[in-house]
Amino acid sequence: MTRLRRKFCVALFLFALFIFGTMMGLRTLKPTDGFSDLAPGMELVPFVGGKLDRRPAPNHVDVSDTKIVLSKAGHEHSIFYDVHIFYYLWYGAPPGDRGYIHWDHVLVPHWDPKIAASHPKGRHNPPEDIASSFYPELGPYSSRDPNVLESHMAQIEAAAAGVVVLSWYPPGVADEHGEPTEDLVPSVMDAAHRHSLKVAFHIQPYRERTDLSVHDNIKYIIDKAQATELVQRACLLHYSSDPQLPCRPSPAAGFWDCR
Repeated sequence: MTRLRRKFCVALFLFALFIFGTMMGLRTLKPTDGFSDLAPGMELVPFVGGKLDRRPAPNHVDVSDTKIVLSKAGHEHSIFYDVHIFYYLWYGAPPGDRGYIHWDHVLVPHWDPKIAASHPKGRHNPPEDIASSFYPELGPYSSRDPNVLESHMAQIEAAAAGVVVLSWYPPGVADEHGEPTEDLVPSVMDAAHRHSLKVAFHIQPYRERTDLSVHDNIKYIIDKAQATELVQRACLLHYSSDPQLPCRPSPAAGFWDCR
């Protein structure tokens, strides 16, 4: 019994020593250590006096410098092209659209069947009640509003993210709640270019999609981007159309630096 108690005390002492050493080690870390080098702090947000600092993009980039390739750095301003933000074009609002598209989603049922029976049913009722956990500062906007698009690109630039991952459907195709938005892609690419951002394409699931149709989608995107002379970076993400499968990037549709 005495030996067991002694072993327990030794183990407890070693555990306490480990915790103490770990805590002391963490106290020695500086704020710039670790991932924060890739995720800029508030000091990099390019606002001066409440106005966005829009510096022109450099005409020449030294491709021999990996850090310059991954970022557009300037005095008090950096953009990191290894930081991506997903962007969806399917929102609509009057008077430019037929209604509050995608803001008026059906209320999501509760995951527990016992609670779901008493859970509210129906649809969200914009503009006050919208299908979002947060209420946008711009209100329930229309993705077709050029002022909204310009504001969004400015905010993404201010956040120092370098790539806009654009939710994309083929021409004439949309999800069950929305309307086709492929015609807006040139406007997005123009706005992104004005803010030194690059555009990637996230090919959304759609009916009767096959390997051949995805191939045609990729070719269409590249051909159209080349025609508009705005090919900056194409990272085409292809996700499973089966709702029972988790969303995972498919290597069959992985393209990078398509020029």
